[in-house]
Amino acid sequence: MEAAALLAWKASLDNQSQSLLSSWVVGSNHCNWIGIGCKKAGRVITHIDLESYGLRGTLSNLNFSSLPHLLSFALTNNSAYGTIPSPIGSLWRLTHLSLSANRLPGIIPPEIGQFSNLKTLELHQNQIGSIPEEVGMLRSLVDVELSTNSLIGAIPTSIGNLANLTTLYLHENHLSGSIPDEVGLLRSLVDLNLANNSLMGAIPASIGNLVNLTTLYLHGNHFSWSIPEEFEMLRSLVDLELSTNSLMGAIPASIGNLAKLTTLYLYDNHFSGSMPEEIDHFSGSIPEEMGC
Repeated sequence: MEAAALLAWKASLDNQSQSLLSSWVVGSNHCNWIGIGCKKAGRVITHIDLESYGLRGTLSNLNFSSLPHLLSFALTNNSAYGTIPSPIGSLWRLTHLSLSANRLPGIIPPEIGQFSNLKTLELHQNQIGSIPEEVGMLRSLVDVELSTNSLIGAIPTSIGNLANLTTLYLHENHLSGSIPDEVGLLRSLVDLNLANNSLMGAIPASIGNLVNLTTLYLHGNHFSWSIPEEFEMLRSLVDLELSTNSLMGAIPASIGNLAKLTTLYLYDNHFSGSMPEEIDHFSGSIPEEMGC
């Protein structure tokens, strides 16, 4: 069943791709095929890793329901095109999904909500257009990388359910609206990158709850109001980039309490007042490129 499903998918790919999968032939041991990993007992397929093989075709002809034991599916850096098919949701045992650096358009199918064991979701560098609310059902997620796509609309509030998340990359998209307060529930988060979108409004004070955060990239958006005083609670922060927004008001003196901070970018905003003395190595008036 598993081998037949993969052979049918191979036949749907272009001729060059089929030649690259020359070991995939009828009658041979599918556990010895290139890119295929099996669990020894029963020879069931648990891993498909075809990263950077130069494959061209769609996923629509892959019968996902014939791969019930699959734990990892990696098709990164190929030329896959067409939408991500809804039946992919049948891979309920999946812990790692990487379809990055392809040509996948459309939406992330809501059926991904069935991936209750998924820890890594890598779909960056495609043409994907929206994040479904069902992403909040993926309670095991540790790493979400959806950057450099065509994402529009708001960041779903359900993202606050992902209590184990350590990495959230949504940069280089067209996301709009405000950052939901629920982001402050992601207390395991270490890296948050929302840069270069069309996000607006105030930066939520709830971000101050992210005490494990080491990098916070919010540059290249339309954030207004002031920097929340709650940033002083981000004692693990190493890199803070808020440049190229519409932030205003005074720069909080509490930023000077972030002892681990090595990078602070605030340029291209509308700050007023003086640089707080608490921020070492700089005092005096706000530089022109940071002020009005």
